[in-house]
Amino acid sequence: MSFTYENKRLSVEGVDLSHIAEQFGTPSYVYSESILNRNARVMAQAFVDRGIHVSYAVKANPNPHILKLLRSFGFGVDIVSGGELRMAQHVGFSGKEINFAGVGKTYSEIEQALNAGIAHFNVESLYELQALQKHAELLGKKASVLLRLNPDIDPQTHPHISTGLKNNKFGMAPELVSHTLQQPAEFPNLIFDGIHCHIGSQILKPQPFYDLIDYLHVFAAEQRKHGVEIRHMDLGGGFGVNYQDPFEDILETTPYLEVFAERASKKLGAHQLHIQPGRVLVANSAVLLCQVIGSKDNGGHHFIVSDGATTDLIRPALYDAYHAVYPHLEKPASRMSDLVGPVCESSDALAKGRQLPEFKAGELLVVASAGAYGSAMGSTYNLRPLSPEILVTENGELRSIRRRQKFEEMISLY
Repeated sequence: MSFTYENKRLSVEGVDLSHIAEQFGTPSYVYSESILNRNARVMAQAFVDRGIHVSYAVKANPNPHILKLLRSFGFGVDIVSGGELRMAQHVGFSGKEINFAGVGKTYSEIEQALNAGIAHFNVESLYELQALQKHAELLGKKASVLLRLNPDIDPQTHPHISTGLKNNKFGMAPELVSHTLQQPAEFPNLIFDGIHCHIGSQILKPQPFYDLIDYLHVFAAEQRKHGVEIRHMDLGGGFGVNYQDPFEDILETTPYLEVFAERASKKLGAHQLHIQPGRVLVANSAVLLCQVIGSKDNGGHHFIVSDGATTDLIRPALYDAYHAVYPHLEKPASRMSDLVGPVCESSDALAKGRQLPEFKAGELLVVASAGAYGSAMGSTYNLRPLSPEILVTENGELRSIRRRQKFEEMISLY
């Protein structure tokens, strides 16, 4: 794909990563435009071409340049906060291209979304229904709602990103969803448009998605017996990526996309179908480019210290997540090491117990698959500025899509 070794030097779209480091410094996020385009094309062909509406999950990466690129493929957006709504509007998404998910919408966010005329609120609780009814009535508006159904399906993924089991905080029990659909008069300012489900993230096996299709087929048939016709059926997202081989093509990692789309269309084709991919569109499009500060040994344990840290990429510390590490100068792995950052926390590690090269101070390395939940979850802990993001176009042009935060900007908030 687009990240390759040329003359034993790691490049993206033909641009040596050392040139990017010289121009923008480190740590920096470096994106491949061709990978973003490839991932979006695959999703569009599998789903949009079958009439299934695709909404990108903004939380994976809210960079407006990436949002604009995905919008060009006909995607809408799935948001979980008022800030993401503001960003979607800033980029040019109309209200009817926006769905609002999330378990804890505030009153001000509900009002903001009602005034924006969004397509749907994905509602997750009775208290949220009551709040939405109250504010819609006060504003003299009608709100279109998809009820988030918790189907109690195991997504076979990390427990921190499992969302479709009955003991998760997300969604509503089937009995409550059924009652609400069958008694709409309780909420006169709400239009119950359909069902939303999202069973988890980083799902690599297709069976949980097939189980969801079967579950929703039966649930819709039961509602039909009570005179309820479900117009919209939202299957959520959660398609996984290969963190071990980060530059594997999307169709090698998730070869089931076409089959999933076809099965959904056949079994649930009476409804307008929706999906919300996030990670799968952006994760393998970027690396975190870092510079080695030095190395040390403690008690027989070898540490490589880089300027990249958990403030840039928290997933390894938060989820014990694996991110592949590559040297800029191609050379074999030779020593069991931990790759750590300069943040004053023992958990500040990007890779633990790996066979890594003998890095020298000043050398560059990349932490791969950093395009999803990397910059989006970045922090200024230890007063470290947010890192820049650079997009390398298909013709090798470098575009700054987020500059490095300045210390003056950070201190001005106090």
